[in-house]
Formats: sequence, C-alpha cells, structure tokens
Amino acid sequence: MTEVPEHLLQRSRARRAALGLGGEAGDLPMQAPSPAAAATPSVAAATPAVAPEPAAPKPPARVPPYVQAALTRKKIPYWVLPVLIMLPIWGIVYALTLDAPTSAVAGPLATGASEFTTCASCHGGGGVGGVGPRLAGGAVLTQFPNIQDHLEWVMDGSAGFKAQGRLTYGTKKTSVDAGVMPGWATQLDANHLIGVVRYERETLSAQKVTQADLDKEYADILTMIKAKFPARVSEFQAAIAAYKGLPLTS
Repeated sequence: MTEVPEHLLQRSRARRAALGLGGEAGDLPMQAPSPAAAATPSVAAATPAVAPEPAAPKPPARVPPYVQAALTRKKIPYWVLPVLIMLPIWGIVYALTLDAPTSAVAGPLATGASEFTTCASCHGGGGVGGVGPRLAGGAVLTQFPNIQDHLEWVMDGSAGFKAQGRLTYGTKKTSVDAGVMPGWATQLDANHLIGVVRYERETLSAQKVTQADLDKEYADILTMIKAKFPARVSEFQAAIAAYKGLPLTS
C-alpha cells in the first residue's frame, strides 16, 4: 500500500475539521484502491445488455379460392386480342355484303287451292258439285265467261245481288234463290279473292290462258272493282302487281 506523506494528512485533517467532519489524530488516512480492485470490472459493467427478441413475422394473408383460381388459370394469348377486336368489324362488313331478303309471294293458283278447301264443303272436292253447283269440267266457264262477273258473284253472293235488285246471276240466268251463296267480299282480301277465282277457272275448269289473256283479265277486274268496290281499288292493284311476273301455273 502506498504511504501518504504526513503534511498531506495534516492538511486533510484540518480540512475535515473545518467542515465539521472530524480531523483527530486517530482518523485513518484514505486509502487508494488496490490495483486488483481497480482492475476488476463491476458486475454491471461486465454484463452485456440483453437485446430485445425480434417480433415474430406475421403469417401471409390468406388468398380466397376464387382469387387463387383467377391467378393460376391460363390467360388469353396475346395474339388472340387483335382477332377479338376485329370480329365486330368483320361482322359489320359481312352484314353489309348480304343481299336484302326478298319476300316470297305465293302464286294465285296456290293461294286459290288453299282457299278452295272452304268452298269444297258446298261445291264438293275438286268442284264436282254438291249443295252448290258444279264448277269443274268447264262448268264455271260456261256460267261466267268473263272473270270479272265470276269475281263479282263470289264477292257479293246471293244476299248482295238481292240487295241490288238482281234476281239472277251468270249467263244461265240462274235464280239467286236456287242456293245460298255467301258473299266473301268482307271475309277475303284481294290476294285470296283473285286466287280462288283463278283456281276455279284454270285448275278446276282447265282454262288455258296466256300472259296477254291474264293482263286483259286483270284490267277487267280493276274496272269492276272501281265501279262496285272503289274503296278497295288500291288493294287489288297491289295484289295484281304482286302476281304479275309469276309463272302462269303458280
């Protein structure tokens, strides 16, 4: 242990006495710490600071099955995109190149054949006669040599002729009371009226007509319609225009 000089001890005692800490001769001098004690580090200094434990990583967010399916399914190839874009344009161009559909017009004989199924209940199948008079085998052509007279009788019927004071019909001057012929003017349109009259004449009674004959018959029909049924002139004109140009046997 290092020895402290006496004069330093005296000074220390005087200083302690002045401060009221005592300074008698019996006071022990302050001792310097031993080198071993100075060399020994304190426990607090020697103990390293404990680092905080890292926080546990959060689990990954759960992906819903429908999102997972969308992420894993095959995507549309890039080369398909221009094709999909061009499809509407191609459709418009294609539609513009198509011809407008033409409305098919049934021929007058085909229309007349369909309508005559109603007439057959009186005139018999094939126009052979029954409750009503015979039409087949030229009979209707004998009674009505002119198509406009035939059509007028079909449209007016027995009641219509009586209302006009006409008691007979046709070249045979048959009494309107000989049978009950219904008037079809209000029940059939121009297409069916022309069709059934032509069917009875050309199919059932085997009338042979040329296009010139048919043009004259149509003109005679329009003349009668203008005189008897003026409100229906445009209707018959349209029907005749639709029938013109069709095959004579249609």
